Amino acid sequence: MKHTSFVTLTLCTSLLMGCNPATINSAAAIKRGQDVFAKECSQCHGATGAGAGEASLGLGVAPPDLTVLSQRNDGTFPREYVRRFVMGLNNPDNPAAAMPEFANTGLRHVYPDGGADGEVLEAAFEDMLDYLESIQK
Repeated sequence: MKHTSFVTLTLCTSLLMGCNPATINSAAAIKRGQDVFAKECSQCHGATGAGAGEASLGLGVAPPDLTVLSQRNDGTFPREYVRRFVMGLNNPDNPAAAMPEFANTGLRHVYPDGGADGEVLEAAFEDMLDYLESIQK
């Protein structure tokens, strides 16, 4: 009986250690980021981020598979590069670019009524980056 209690106590302790505030906050951020992705990105990049969303048809260029960004970057998620690319800072004012410059357009699907004056809220953007990092293969 003592062994069973010890195993149960050890298991419960291990599970509770995984429920620290940072883990909970991280999971919540990823969920919020998934919601932003679903509203802003999935139309072109697909529901899973692998590309080929409905709106990508006829763009002339296939949206990249966002689940392999880390693979293409020696196993590290290129967070700052993705931030700059999404905001249109890597190749500004490229009229041929299929990717909207969210620095200019804002998160219109997340805030359809113009919340936050159409700005890309840093917290929402960070959450979306957390989500993209979480879906890496």
